[in-house]
Amino acid sequence: MNTESLLAPVCHICESKFSKTYTFKEKMFGFNDEFKYNECSNCGCLQIAEIPGNMDKYYPPYYYSFTTKTALLKRKPFIKRLFGRFRVKRVLKRKATALNYIKHINVGIKDRILEVGCGRGYLLCDLFNFGFENVEGVDKYLPEEIDHGYGVKIRKKELNELDPDRYDVIMMNHVFEHMDQQHQVLNDCHRLLKKNGCLAICIPILGDAWKIYGENWVQLDAPRHFFLHTLKSMEILADHTSFNIKHTLFDSSSFQFWASELYKKSIPLFSSKNNYGPYPYYENFSEQEMEDYESKAQQLNELKRGDTAVFYLYKK
Repeated sequence: MNTESLLAPVCHICESKFSKTYTFKEKMFGFNDEFKYNECSNCGCLQIAEIPGNMDKYYPPYYYSFTTKTALLKRKPFIKRLFGRFRVKRVLKRKATALNYIKHINVGIKDRILEVGCGRGYLLCDLFNFGFENVEGVDKYLPEEIDHGYGVKIRKKELNELDPDRYDVIMMNHVFEHMDQQHQVLNDCHRLLKKNGCLAICIPILGDAWKIYGENWVQLDAPRHFFLHTLKSMEILADHTSFNIKHTLFDSSSFQFWASELYKKSIPLFSSKNNYGPYPYYENFSEQEMEDYESKAQQLNELKRGDTAVFYLYKK
């Protein structure tokens, strides 16, 4: 990783001056190490001032994307093809997971899909299980490449090592905020996409939760999140890399509230007390509180003020 890439006096998205500097602590694991972030005076994007040289510390073996279980259905692809596009869309409509954002793309079961920064590939396995036949992943931080079978592979490669004009859909599911070279990543994706292909980027967004919780907002996730975007900064970034954002889907959940409330109490999401498993939030919040948080999240999504969103980018 280029530890010098973010050492600049101006915003890396729009080249405007910074207006504010904040100090945020690492809270997910309770390390409490401090990191400076700058806020752009124009686009409002928050960005880490300097990437730590010891980033491995903040991605320990028990980091959630390394431990998420994956599994393919034990049946061959031709059986799934019998169900066709209708079955895929119907299942996705029911399924309340990150797969939901696929239904906003005109994608067929034979289209070629790439997920960038996919970890062990749980989302790719879900896509394959729901009928998509040509799915693959790339993650340069994998210890080794993974072959799930039936052609579902995750390669340990950089984007610039992949063939151009190959993919109908490229997905980045909560990984783009972890990348330091924002313009370069989008330029690489532009090269890899077919003419009418779609780049779907799901990221945290600076919204009401940031205003409410400030340094305790769970999606700050210092120092792992190098960039926290606004709608304006994403528009600028897309334009600079020859993309148009044709649709934005806000998909935040109750997580923005209950996890931030834990941080206010100095409770990490993962700690040795829970064998580094997820914190049992139900011990701190009643069923009614959780329902209220979820209801509030949906209201914010409708107002386009939730704290996560999916951006659908197409080539100009």
